[in-house]
Amino acid sequence: MTKKIKDNESIQPLLNLLKIGETSFSIIDKIPFIYKFTPQIKSFKEQFKKIQNQSYILNLPDQFNELFSKDGWICYGSLSTKILEETVRLGHEKRFNEAHLLLIDSIDEITIDLILLRCECRKHFDLRIPLLQLLKNDYLEERYHACIPLLLALIDGLANDISAHVGFFAGKTDLELFDSITSHESGLPFLQTIMNKTRKTTTNEKITIPYRNGILHGRDLNFNNKEVASKCWWALACLLEWADEKQLNKQPKEQVSFFDTLKTSNDIHEYSKRIDKWEKRSIKTKNYWEIQALKTLDENSPEHCLLTFLENWKNKRWGLMNNMLVHTINNERATIKRLKEDYLPIQIHHFSILTSTDQTPAITDITVQLNYTKNQENFHQTYIVQMNSLDDEGNLYLRNEKDSKWYILQTSFTEVLF
Repeated sequence: MTKKIKDNESIQPLLNLLKIGETSFSIIDKIPFIYKFTPQIKSFKEQFKKIQNQSYILNLPDQFNELFSKDGWICYGSLSTKILEETVRLGHEKRFNEAHLLLIDSIDEITIDLILLRCECRKHFDLRIPLLQLLKNDYLEERYHACIPLLLALIDGLANDISAHVGFFAGKTDLELFDSITSHESGLPFLQTIMNKTRKTTTNEKITIPYRNGILHGRDLNFNNKEVASKCWWALACLLEWADEKQLNKQPKEQVSFFDTLKTSNDIHEYSKRIDKWEKRSIKTKNYWEIQALKTLDENSPEHCLLTFLENWKNKRWGLMNNMLVHTINNERATIKRLKEDYLPIQIHHFSILTSTDQTPAITDITVQLNYTKNQENFHQTYIVQMNSLDDEGNLYLRNEKDSKWYILQTSFTEVLF
């Protein structure tokens, strides 16, 4: 394993690009007529400058771990760049109390909902959704004494199921992975060591790190606080990253050329610009939706996806429904048989969209009215269905991109199904 995260193989092409680019363009600048005869070089130089101006980001994960890992916070792949930059800045200014408060408060309802959304479509994690929903409520209502021990237990069980042999707190857990931010030796393996620290003496002193042995064995009695609870959710977010990367099983690759690296970086930059330019669609009136049908809607719209799903449900096309739910992406457990068992008891008679509101570039909430029969009783109810634009790995992805597709969050129908 590498000593620094910035030494990861996936980061090396960019570092090489910066080194080669700086040298190359300094030479070209001394021969300015080249720009006249090869104008595309000027475009490459402008792209290079943009990359160079953002290159400080490559050092942030290492700096974050150096500043905060001993306190139970580690950098992980999907950590907000804004939080990463701000906490590192505060850490360098020795304003650690402010940095810690920012990290604690970052574990809010929105963050937990995103964690649960990712759990929905991942093997082993999906089994624990009902408990995690309860733990979310406990956390938000400040019942930290209730959510901390169970989060620790779930983290241990998840690692055991995913690795198929040992739990998170076992001495030889395979938490270190090749070419990873989260599972770098300074990340998740280090966090596991801290959380698994031996606690042999019973104490009533307040702790700020979720010591598994002290809490679950009744030695650390004063663990009931938001900081410890937030770090448990943080560890769960890191475990999600580890599970995804473990499945990818990254191996060393051949070196990427200067121009391939430049193209990849440029693609990411262009994607980011498309996100920045995205705007919410205007909210349509009820009268507008009353006259809409599948044939009048854009096939790439979330509304078309939802109406297709409901039409399939009404006509009992279980196989087609199975490919339209968030939790069925890359999930071997999500079978047509299981879906049929859940949806067959409900007979849909009529459905219609009342409103549709874009929440983010990848999420739209649709209010739908359902008329259905369940257990020989008729219902006429309104529900808010969350639609998610995802890539083929189940990650939120800008709508209308080539590799994006709309999926339905099944928990939107929990009241109907269960």
